[in-house]
Amino acid sequence: MVRKILMLVVFATLFMAINCDNEPYEGEIIFEDTTCLEAIETTETAAENFLNAIPESYTLLCLTYREALLNQIDICGDEDGSLQIILEELSNCEAELDPCEEAIAQTELARITYESAADQTIEALCNNYKDALQYQIDVCGDDGTLQSIIEELGDCVPEVVDVVGTWKLVSWNTDELRDLDNDGIVTNNYLDDIDCYDNETIDFNADGTGTMFLRSIAEFTFTPTDDGEDFFTNCTDIIENKSFTWTETINSVTMLFTDGSSISLFKNGNLYTAIDDAFYAESTVDDSVITERITFVYNKL
Repeated sequence: MVRKILMLVVFATLFMAINCDNEPYEGEIIFEDTTCLEAIETTETAAENFLNAIPESYTLLCLTYREALLNQIDICGDEDGSLQIILEELSNCEAELDPCEEAIAQTELARITYESAADQTIEALCNNYKDALQYQIDVCGDDGTLQSIIEELGDCVPEVVDVVGTWKLVSWNTDELRDLDNDGIVTNNYLDDIDCYDNETIDFNADGTGTMFLRSIAEFTFTPTDDGEDFFTNCTDIIENKSFTWTETINSVTMLFTDGSSISLFKNGNLYTAIDDAFYAESTVDDSVITERITFVYNKL
């Protein structure tokens, strides 16, 4: 952040120097080419956006800023070399991560690559994912969650999974350990702590059709305490049957619903999918919320 601020100070100084000649002009009005001014304004906007970048948008906004600087140099020139200095400071626009953050990012990339693997590359990409998980454990530590994923991946030899049949939701796995029933015992499988989602099933028919049966829905709230949070769960029974068609690869099965939405489940003996912010809890005392990425795991009946 300090480096970004210093770069923007250099840019702001340069921008002011270029645009300070604003004394009244009383002679003949001459319409000049505004291309350079437009390039400067574009660079200024890109600089402001980059200053406010969050980690997720850092690289994109940095590259946009670099492109604007290069365009300004091409159109307006860079007589004193100030723009070039900023470009050199930006380097290759890689976000500055500490070793643990970098390990987490590498693991996430390896996971996404593995889960989208083609049949012929799945074993190699599975091993890459395991290596990334182990590196994250070495750098960041582990509460057992990452090691359990490594164990689930096994020897990475693709397992033939017969999708046809009935599958039941058995786990809501997360990267966090929480105590949703306030019994003093934490878990990373939130279904262990709630009396809900205990009869959610999916039927896959041999003709490529199927039905997802939804039988409950939970709303979560929490009250902050000195030790953390007290959670409260309100489970409501529902009856919702969602029809779909499905296709599969050796690594995944994709369900396409009649409303146009889709879900991809990945095969690993069981079926699973991960959804960001699937766990959502609102505070009872203010506007704060807790969200978690949930991995939904289905076992065949």
